[in-house]
Amino acid sequence: MRQEFGLHIKSWLRVRHMLLLVALEQSGNMHNAARQLNISQPAASKMLKDIEGFLGTTLFSRDPGHMEPSDAGQRVLQYCRRVLNDTDRLIEDLASMREGGFGKLSLGTVPGAAPVMLPRAIQALKQRRPRLAVSLFENSSDRLLVDLEYHLLDVVIGRFTDPAQRHLFDFQPLNEEPVSVVARLNHPLSRTPPELAELVRWPWVLHPMSSPMRGLFETALAEAGVPSPRNVVETTSTQATLQLVASSDTLSILPSSILRTTFSDGRFSILPLDIGAPLGHYGAMTRKGEALSEVVEEFIELLRASEPR
Repeated sequence: MRQEFGLHIKSWLRVRHMLLLVALEQSGNMHNAARQLNISQPAASKMLKDIEGFLGTTLFSRDPGHMEPSDAGQRVLQYCRRVLNDTDRLIEDLASMREGGFGKLSLGTVPGAAPVMLPRAIQALKQRRPRLAVSLFENSSDRLLVDLEYHLLDVVIGRFTDPAQRHLFDFQPLNEEPVSVVARLNHPLSRTPPELAELVRWPWVLHPMSSPMRGLFETALAEAGVPSPRNVVETTSTQATLQLVASSDTLSILPSSILRTTFSDGRFSILPLDIGAPLGHYGAMTRKGEALSEVVEEFIELLRASEPR
C-alpha cells in the first residue's frame, strides 16, 4: 500500500505544486503567493486544496491574513526545497555546458580548514578542470550541514554537531583541529599565564552556541566552575573575528591553523592556556545514500592528499 502511494506521488506531484508550497511558506499569504507565481488567487487556492486532498493531510493552517505550515507541511516543504534546489543546479549546469563550461562545485567549510588544506585542493582541482565553477562558503558545521541536506552544497568540510546527523551524512575524516585563545599583540593578558576566571571578565567574540568550537569553550568553563562571559559578540565570520581582536582587547577562540597562516599577518598572540582537547576530526561530509559525482570524488581525493603532515 505504501509503495503504491509512493508511485502515485511520483507520478502526480509537479514542480508547480512545489513552487506554490514554497511561495506560501515564504509569504504566509495566499494572495502574495499567487502573485509570485503569476496565477490567480482562486487558482492557487484550488491547487493547494488538490495537493492536500491528494496527500490526505493539511499542509497549512489558515488564519485571517496568514498561513502557517503544519508539521506535515514542514516535512513536505523540506522535500520541495531539495527538489527545487536540485532543479536550479541542473539548470546552472546545463547553461554552463552550453557556454563551454564544465559544471559547478559548491563547497562549505569550517574556518580551520579554509586557510590550510582547502586552497591546495582547490588549486589542484582547477589545474585539472580549469573551467569548473567552484563556489566556497565558510560557516560553522551546524549551518553548513543544513545547506548540504537541502542540496545547496555538494560537500562540506566540517564535523557532526548532533548524533542524528550520522543518519543523513557520510563522513571521511581528515584532520584534528586544535583551538587557541587569541588576543592582539601586547594584550595585557599575554604577559603572564591567565586563569579562566580572569579571561571571562574581558570582551569576547565567539561562534554561536550551536557550534562545536563554542561548545568546547563552554564545557571548559563549566568544568572549571567559571561562568560564561557576559560581554560577547557572536559571529561565524573569521575575518570579522580577527578584525575585532586586532583592534581591541577582545579575545576569541580560533582554530590554531588560522594563526599559522599569513591570513593572521602576525598581528595576534596565542595566550598560554589550554581550552579542552582538540576538536574532533573534521572531515569531508556528503549526503548519505547518494552516489558521488566524479568531481566530488576527485576533490575529496585531492583534499586527503593535501592534509598537513
